Amino acid sequence: MKLNWHTEIQTFLHDTLEHLEENEALNNLMLGIALRVQNDPSYYHEVELVTLSDERGLILAALMTIPEKLVIYGMQGDDDTAIHMLVTGLLERNVRVPGVVGPKELAKKFAATWARRIGCKLDLDMHMRVYELREVNQEVIGEGQLRLARESDLQFLIEGIAEFQKDARLTSAPDLEKCAESARRCLDNQSVFLWEHQGRVVSMAAKSRPTRHGVTVNLVYTPRELRGRGYATSCVATLSQQLLDSGYEFCSLFTDLANPTSNSIYQNIGYRPLGDFDGYYFTEGSADGRRGDKS
Repeated sequence: MKLNWHTEIQTFLHDTLEHLEENEALNNLMLGIALRVQNDPSYYHEVELVTLSDERGLILAALMTIPEKLVIYGMQGDDDTAIHMLVTGLLERNVRVPGVVGPKELAKKFAATWARRIGCKLDLDMHMRVYELREVNQEVIGEGQLRLARESDLQFLIEGIAEFQKDARLTSAPDLEKCAESARRCLDNQSVFLWEHQGRVVSMAAKSRPTRHGVTVNLVYTPRELRGRGYATSCVATLSQQLLDSGYEFCSLFTDLANPTSNSIYQNIGYRPLGDFDGYYFTEGSADGRRGDKS
């Protein structure tokens, strides 16, 4: 087996793209981030890219946009030796890993190996499920309209991103300056959409991480006092339909399995489960991790 650290996104994609696109929706996180780096090398301040292969081809791949969690991908088979090699390589390179996210069993193996090697505490962060949608159930869309967020919505976006982070247990005390930066980026990228009902903004959702055939929906948020009225359902369903109409073959999203309400909502819209991911973070000797899907 050989561990290969990539200084260029092109060589990383050369080794991984074919494999990731075999299940494009399920692998949307790593694939979408890698393609984002390819399209805009300045999007992230620092990125670590590594693959592990043998004479048969790719075994493992890992990507980390510092300081976020390590995103891991693996081929089917016995990957214990490969995980040990990856952990050793990260330690030798002095990469500070705050946590890991990936397919359930693979993430569990990496997390246990990392925690054992550096003597840190291992905490399960979140059980997640990846969903894919190819046809929207139009019956769930209620009254209102979807529109692109504009400059006058900046304050709503800042507050919405901050509250989303708390709802998703990303943090109990959002950094409002960083939330403002995220909101500004969403406006500049024209990636966040709002649902209006009777002239009032009542929900939001964003598109993110486009791949060759699909795109991810995230940052779904409705103010607490407006929940239970179907606004998020209408917002996500209409945005998903708009994305399909624009040429994408599918939409994907991550859900927190601890939130049965959101999982039910997305399935009612037409999203179908593909597989489970787990996120772990490391403490006592390692930096705290991040949670959820905000990329």
